[in-house]
Amino acid sequence: MKRYTEQEVNAFRNEFEAILKLANEQSSANEVSGEFSDYLMPNVQYVKFDALKKEDWPHGIEENSVYLTFVINLEAKKVKASHKCGHVYLSPKDKETERYKHLAMRSMTEIAQTDYKVKKFRLQGYKSTEDLCGKMEKYFKAVMDAISKYSGGYPYKRGV
Repeated sequence: MKRYTEQEVNAFRNEFEAILKLANEQSSANEVSGEFSDYLMPNVQYVKFDALKKEDWPHGIEENSVYLTFVINLEAKKVKASHKCGHVYLSPKDKETERYKHLAMRSMTEIAQTDYKVKKFRLQGYKSTEDLCGKMEKYFKAVMDAISKYSGGYPYKRGV
């Protein structure tokens, strides 16, 4: 594993903070968050786009929210959607299907991909902070449009 100098770590930190600032200014998400970690791999950071307001998190727990997480490799200038995302309770129609009858919830990305033909957000490069934030926002909007159709809108609790 590569050891990064303090200057490289600070450059990653500054770039990450610029990404968070721009994403918060431009995003339709209620909050874009991330915490810089320089423990093992300071070049790889996570950004979370949250669709719910803090007061609407089920049981006040952040992980119960409706959100998407992106993994950014600041050194390689690459981004991908993480498997970590929010879930929505099944619609009555889904509960009756063989595929979902034993489940209580479905992943946001799974709903968007299987029901609304939103393409997976695979590993892709970016050229600038603006380009990166645009790509993440475009995917977030596509998934949230699908989730709005599936659940009937905010607070995206259950499929209709």
